[in-house]
Amino acid sequence: MKKSVVRSALVILLVLTMVGTSACGKLPFGPRGEASGSETSADSQKDEISQNDSSRETSTETGTESGTESTESGGNDSSEETSVETGTESSTESGTESTELSGNESSEESSESGDTEIQITLTEASQIEYEVFDNGMVSLEIPKGWKVDAPYVGFASYTFKVYDPDDANYMFLFGLKLTGFMKTEEAREAFASIYPDSLFGRLAAIDPMTTEKFFSVWNQNVQIVNEEQLRYPYFPFLNDFTVIENLGQLSIGGDILRATFENDEGEPMQGLFTTSLFSPGSYYMYGYDMMPLSAYHNILMMAPDAEFNNWSSIMSHCLETIQFSPAFMEGFYREEENMVALVQANAKIYDEIADMIMDSWNRRSYSYDIMSQKQSDATLGYERVYNTETGEVYLAYLGFLDEYSGTLYQSVTDEMYILAITGYIGK
Repeated sequence: MKKSVVRSALVILLVLTMVGTSACGKLPFGPRGEASGSETSADSQKDEISQNDSSRETSTETGTESGTESTESGGNDSSEETSVETGTESSTESGTESTELSGNESSEESSESGDTEIQITLTEASQIEYEVFDNGMVSLEIPKGWKVDAPYVGFASYTFKVYDPDDANYMFLFGLKLTGFMKTEEAREAFASIYPDSLFGRLAAIDPMTTEKFFSVWNQNVQIVNEEQLRYPYFPFLNDFTVIENLGQLSIGGDILRATFENDEGEPMQGLFTTSLFSPGSYYMYGYDMMPLSAYHNILMMAPDAEFNNWSSIMSHCLETIQFSPAFMEGFYREEENMVALVQANAKIYDEIADMIMDSWNRRSYSYDIMSQKQSDATLGYERVYNTETGEVYLAYLGFLDEYSGTLYQSVTDEMYILAITGYIGK
């Protein structure tokens, strides 16, 4: 189900896209306060954010180039554990053969067609139930049992990631703003010659100013942010990032990219990626424009390559249910107080972004899906079949159709390779 996002959400959107940050006033995360690199799970307890000085270490440095505080937030020793309030759960249905399931457990069920009994194990994605995560700053619906990591890096630059604690390859990441990127490599080098220790002179330039370029230098930039600002591996690395297809633009700016990459173990991954790049103006020094760019509404959805089609709508659901709290908006107003009067609220901005992303996804080219899924099936020893009554698609053991004497299950057509997998057929 879809929930409307709070009316104040577009305040954030319009403020960020209408105005920029000062030339050398902020680190990539903008204003920084106390760090709380927190790993948070959604359970049934009331949300509390503990201010326990003995459970975290905070180091603040002030520099003339950055004008912001650099905050340590590291590991389990420096993180705060946050209990969250769990609201009403909503579950997805997996067709006529689906049974009620608990958590991530799979279930086997039998279906008879003719003289043959079929053993089916449902996929995890087809059994997803949602619960409400709420840390007092942001709330959203996440898959039950997943966690949210939300280090405190200020309000305008707020970021969080939602992931499966048993396998972080399944992840949705959202960040309001990253900033400090030079427009050209020449400007970056000139800035670095003047301020060699400044992040502005070390972060990779975004030239040309495109979404694809932003993600092509992603690894170089997030390594600096992970090591020097957050002090733990918060942002994932996108190794060998390769765009399969540009799915079009969001109404707020920025392309929606469908891309593959490799995780740290060299395993193939796939995802949807977008960011809206914005230049607040120009500031020339030594013949170069040294006014840095900002990247707004950084959204990453990812899963193992062969499974992303099963998980894309689930991660989109996380996005469309985002709501920022009044406490968050108050903090945001303090950081952006000079700009708040210029904008008006809109209650559905993240719902609309999610709709645009999924609409673009549904209009994608299917040639990659067909090729990659066929290759995956052959490698793993599956053949793909569908239920002729429900249209649900299953992965069956190799040779299943040779042994099967019924008519309920038949081999899929090429067009069906784009459909999510409901379950597995075993012997």
